[in-house]
Amino acid sequence: MSGLEGDTGLPPVTVVVATRNRGDSVVTAIKSILTNDYPDFELLVVDQSENDLTEKAVRPYLTDPRFGYLKTSSHGLGVSHNLAISQANADIIAITDDDCEVAPDWICQMVEAFRQNEQLGMIFGNVVPNPRYDTATGYIPHFFRADPYLLTSLRSELIQGLGIGACMGVRRSAWEAVEGFDEMLGPGAPLGSLEDRDIAIRMLAAGFAVSHVPGPSVTHSGFRFNRELRKMAFRDWLGFGSSYAKYLKCGHWEISSYMLGQMWWGQAVHRSLRRLRHERRLRNVTPVVSFWLGFVCGLLTRVNRSTGRFVPRRTGQPPKHYRLAWLLKIRL
Repeated sequence: MSGLEGDTGLPPVTVVVATRNRGDSVVTAIKSILTNDYPDFELLVVDQSENDLTEKAVRPYLTDPRFGYLKTSSHGLGVSHNLAISQANADIIAITDDDCEVAPDWICQMVEAFRQNEQLGMIFGNVVPNPRYDTATGYIPHFFRADPYLLTSLRSELIQGLGIGACMGVRRSAWEAVEGFDEMLGPGAPLGSLEDRDIAIRMLAAGFAVSHVPGPSVTHSGFRFNRELRKMAFRDWLGFGSSYAKYLKCGHWEISSYMLGQMWWGQAVHRSLRRLRHERRLRNVTPVVSFWLGFVCGLLTRVNRSTGRFVPRRTGQPPKHYRLAWLLKIRL
């Protein structure tokens, strides 16, 4: 793609999908994206797999001029997204996961949302769970809001507008302004999840607007068994805690309303108290404790205050406090 608006007047778009050790499951996402009716887009798949199963599965699509494939030995979702966006030919970047199917007008809806507001640096769309799963044995992460919600500062009601990374779009110019995703956050990174909300929060701090818009929608099939919930809760809330420490070190004290009020107290603590009230025993305390464990890890990790990103270590081994955090999760 040229990177310039074509005869239609519509801007080009780069779609990014990161995958790791999922084999041919990414093919479903690729098929749904390539059936979009948007006239000018490219799809870039970044593969961090430890085997060649995904590479073999996507080989038939290499003849499609819209399709690009990049195999890398790197680790972490933030790393994948940064690598892909750095090679994108467009300013509008649409991102989804390798276990999602996008709607036929998904790219059109992304573009329309960005064209409505030049101040938008990032948008989140709806993530709907695939209805064909057993709710008794597990769940599928999702985020749904019927009405749009615009965030303009860190004092906004962030819980209303910060969705999940399975359906999001970023403006490359805004991504460059905050120097990309924090590569110490996200699945595969040492400081837990939150790479998607973290970049949105840093964009708000940098003066960009962030919005949830109901138009762009994906169907998520990423089923998690109930036995996996504690591990996932640890990873997610470790990310909330470490990120909160980072924001305070950067002077963003106003984020406390979201981190402490809307999330830690409003979500983690209240859920544990409801369990205590109904079951007469304290359960599900992993989010309550791992948030503060992550907070300590964040305090002990260097931060680039100008970009709001953690500073990664150059050595192969993570610091002792990272390893201690992941060992303690077994007892939470």
